[in-house]
Amino acid sequence: MNTINDPSGTVLRTPFPPLSSYSSGLCHLCSALGDWFISNWTSTAQPRGYSYTYKHHLSWDALSESASKGCSFCYRLTLEAEERFTGGTITHKIKYGKPTAFTAEMDGESAKVLVRCDKMEWCVLDVYVLPNDPMVQYQIPTPSQDDTFDSALASTLASGRRWFKECATAHAECRIRNRFVPTRLIDVRLPDGSENLKLLDTRQSGISDDVELEYATLSHCWGQTMHIVTETTTLKKYEAGIAFSELNRTFQDAVLVTRALGLRYVWIDSLCIVQDSPSDWQRESSLMGSVYSGGVINIAADAAEDGDQGFLSKRTPSCFPYTLPCKQSRGMLHMKASQRQRWMEYSGNLRRRAWVLQEYALSACSIRYGMNGIIWECRCESYFDSEVIFEENRFRRENRALKNFPQQMDTVSPSSPASKISEVMAVWRKIVTEYSKKELTFELDVLPALSGLASLVHTATGAQYLAGIWSCDLPAALQWVPESPDWRSITYLAPTWSWATCKKSCPIIYPLSSAAQFTVKVLDAGVTLVGDNLFGRVSDGFLKLEGLVQRGAFQRPSPDSRALSVVIGQNERRRGLFLRSVQYDGEIAALPPVWYLQVCIMPPLMQRDRDDYSLYGLLILEEDRREKIFRRLGYESFGMCDADWDGAERQVIIIK
Repeated sequence: MNTINDPSGTVLRTPFPPLSSYSSGLCHLCSALGDWFISNWTSTAQPRGYSYTYKHHLSWDALSESASKGCSFCYRLTLEAEERFTGGTITHKIKYGKPTAFTAEMDGESAKVLVRCDKMEWCVLDVYVLPNDPMVQYQIPTPSQDDTFDSALASTLASGRRWFKECATAHAECRIRNRFVPTRLIDVRLPDGSENLKLLDTRQSGISDDVELEYATLSHCWGQTMHIVTETTTLKKYEAGIAFSELNRTFQDAVLVTRALGLRYVWIDSLCIVQDSPSDWQRESSLMGSVYSGGVINIAADAAEDGDQGFLSKRTPSCFPYTLPCKQSRGMLHMKASQRQRWMEYSGNLRRRAWVLQEYALSACSIRYGMNGIIWECRCESYFDSEVIFEENRFRRENRALKNFPQQMDTVSPSSPASKISEVMAVWRKIVTEYSKKELTFELDVLPALSGLASLVHTATGAQYLAGIWSCDLPAALQWVPESPDWRSITYLAPTWSWATCKKSCPIIYPLSSAAQFTVKVLDAGVTLVGDNLFGRVSDGFLKLEGLVQRGAFQRPSPDSRALSVVIGQNERRRGLFLRSVQYDGEIAALPPVWYLQVCIMPPLMQRDRDDYSLYGLLILEEDRREKIFRRLGYESFGMCDADWDGAERQVIIIK
């Protein structure tokens, strides 16, 4: 395959195949595909709508070999596989399983080609011919202006403006938003009519806090390159004016979109927060939830990896046309990923950013400029480019749940039934699970980047917030499990009993069950805040619990293993439990004493196994024997017969 190396040493695939050993740039199967399409498109042997099948390469190895020899069509098909299936079981099945046949199918009623791998849809391609091509006579669709050229700026801005106006006039639910005036905004419509802008301090401009101010917000990737930011030395300068040319490409595009939407103000974090002022950052980051929930629209620069790239004209190779010759008709077929295909594969760099999860959820309306197209999403409607989205995928389900979260909080109050509060906590754990997969530039932002959503939950439930965990969700919230053995950050982020203690981009899961019977009792809990943000950074925390505690002992499965197992109780002949979440290189004797705090028991699934309960609890390391202070090591389960509880007793302990 054709590859390049980036400065980090990562091998990247290029969108262009290697030099071809085929005279036409296509293998024999792809060379005949165009004529096959035309013959069936014009055929009257079958009724209109009949599906035709073309046998392509019979295995992944054959497809890859053809791509490596320079067949451009096969090469693009392998790119589709890597974009859609990398890391999944489907890729493993295709590449390493039994030989898998590839077929191309067309419907005699629509100009589309579906490439399938067995019964699995690989990609959907729209087929068209150019207006001056001889094959126009066959009534194959011709492309629009936007199909033949990269997305035109005027058309892009017009789509966003149309969706925004429709939402503002027709969607009452989307007009319900938090009335809020940010401390600073970017004024993009100066009285002199120039393209320049300025930083506006709303406290000094006479704008009242209760005015219904309309402004946009920007979600973007900072990236590795330094871009324009407000600092104490540039604050006054930017309040006097900012030249449009000073902005990076992403900020310029955001200004163009804001103006096209008919708005005067946009909020951009790096310009509206004084970046080298800790006090300003603490204050403004605590208001982040209000900023995004108060804006009329969120502009998401999904396509831009950093500020230099911009987002109004980005397209990926999967949207570029495939080209196939038709020798008999002396014409050329052009194919591109269909609207449906591009929506199902929609991706963007912002989806990986932790901050953006709450920015998206808190905004009533979002317009997302992605690598595969433009998406409009509000509380009532979704559009992809120019069409209503009907297709369902994981990306859309996640987004819909997030968009509905603020509205769900509006239906909850501290006096709501316990079952209602439990539903909120279940949603919060799902949000945390998704959030843990995201990327943070600075690990210390793990709590601030979720503080806006936490503020909503606090207002709705009245519960105490404990570094990512809610007091009303204890002890159930202690049952998080990291999916990586190397999960703990070397920087203090949160108490060891909170998921927020994990290093950035470490996914966690909650292996919960409604059948769990909790045996531990929460007596007290608290955290020490850094600054005034109730939902921000912490410097310390404690959890006071009463429960059944038993001594344990570490073992190694083998002398050369980094992994550990632990035996609970004094009977070391019992089977040790392998610790999936623990890796340790040092001597076992150097470790502090280990204990097991039983959190809950799980009844057996089958009645005949009524004595075979499972035990779930925290492995904790002793830090102060006299004060009974421990720190969490992991969350593990045992079968009832795998632990020795002789001598165990209920104790009151503190976990830090």
